[in-house]
Amino acid sequence: MRLLPLAAVTAAMVAAAAGCGDSAEREYAVPSSLCGTHIKAAALTPLLPPGMQVSVKRDDPVPDAITTCEVAVDKKVVLSVERERREPGAAARDIAVDQLSAHAPKSAAARTIAYTDSAAVSITRCAAQDVAEEDISTVIRVFEPGHKDESALKDLITECTAALKKSSPCEAKSG
Repeated sequence: MRLLPLAAVTAAMVAAAAGCGDSAEREYAVPSSLCGTHIKAAALTPLLPPGMQVSVKRDDPVPDAITTCEVAVDKKVVLSVERERREPGAAARDIAVDQLSAHAPKSAAARTIAYTDSAAVSITRCAAQDVAEEDISTVIRVFEPGHKDESALKDLITECTAALKKSSPCEAKSG
């Protein structure tokens, strides 16, 4: 039997340990706002990958109707949030299945939220006497290399929906 020198054994163990651990780290601060919507950074953290820098970009492709927000890590979009004003009566589950091709989404908050491990949808109803009757949908999607996490998406969509409601998003009736 041949014995390996101690230095060779130590080098082999260090190399093996480096390969087994998660050497990638998050070098950026996790945002506490998604395009003007304040959220707890802890709600976003589990969905974001390691990387050097994060950026958040807002767009209004259809002013007063659709707003998008993209989160990129190292210039790769890993998460998007879209808000859309729509006709009343939309169902979160229907949007998840029809628009996001979600298979068997789970529901929460009296079925105004639907979510999977890579997408979530919520509906905010505007039906008070002094506001225009409409719904506002919020859609969150996670893209590779973002982390798919069903529980984290449920938490984030719940947080985004609560923040939206606090901002009084429903338009006053005209006339």
